[in-house]
Amino acid sequence: MNEMDVATEQPSFYDEPLFYDILYSPGTPEEIDLLEALDREYSRSSTPRARRRWLEPACGSGRYLRELIRRGRSCVGFDRNSAMLDYATSHLDANQRRRCQLIQTDMRNFADSVGADSVDFAFIPVNTIRHLMSGSAIARHLRELAAVLRPGGLYVVGISLSCYGEEDVAEDCWQGSRGSVRVHQTISYIPPDPQLRREQVISHLRIQRPAGTVYRDSSYWLRSYDHRQWRDVIRRSPFEHVVSLDDEGREVGERCLDYQLEILRLPS
Repeated sequence: MNEMDVATEQPSFYDEPLFYDILYSPGTPEEIDLLEALDREYSRSSTPRARRRWLEPACGSGRYLRELIRRGRSCVGFDRNSAMLDYATSHLDANQRRRCQLIQTDMRNFADSVGADSVDFAFIPVNTIRHLMSGSAIARHLRELAAVLRPGGLYVVGISLSCYGEEDVAEDCWQGSRGSVRVHQTISYIPPDPQLRREQVISHLRIQRPAGTVYRDSSYWLRSYDHRQWRDVIRRSPFEHVVSLDDEGREVGERCLDYQLEILRLPS
């Protein structure tokens, strides 16, 4: 398996889970509210809803998993970064760990570790799936996901699709604080070349602590898809496309938003 199939240039702060968690934890309960609504609306899994097992590939610091456990869910997450998994584990007590399995593996080779036909609902937000940098890599990922998902189960993919030739440099800002630590991140997105299908992402991080302020600058790549390319991926996968939604759960049809939720279902 070619290691170039997965982007290796992770933001430097991905090895510092506290800062990552501070930035991205706000709003997590509301995101889970929406995912639970999608499960109710679109899932065809025969498992009773209260007993359904959830999966998050590339789970990072475990912010979603912690919220799921607080709601009584059984869940499993995996990540290839050991620092992230150590952080996620350390923020679960002994009882919570019995209900949340954490695994070190990557997005192309996880089915054996998670267990065949053992998950009812899976989700991968914030463009994480675009770290798979080739067609063969995402095809392998979707086959692995189909192997662990029960018939009728959902896979919710958060993704930004490209409109080649119509995009300008875009910028996002994130900020958060916890105790005496304040974190601010500015992310710039360079429009992708439609031939290379790679979007460059440049991260500028500022971390303020009582001991002083430090900065982290880094960049990484994401694979790009326009609407047709993404639909081609799904047509070749074991999944059926159910609906495209915005981040508040409203249908978007064929529009290309800055960010959308793709609801995929494994046929019953």
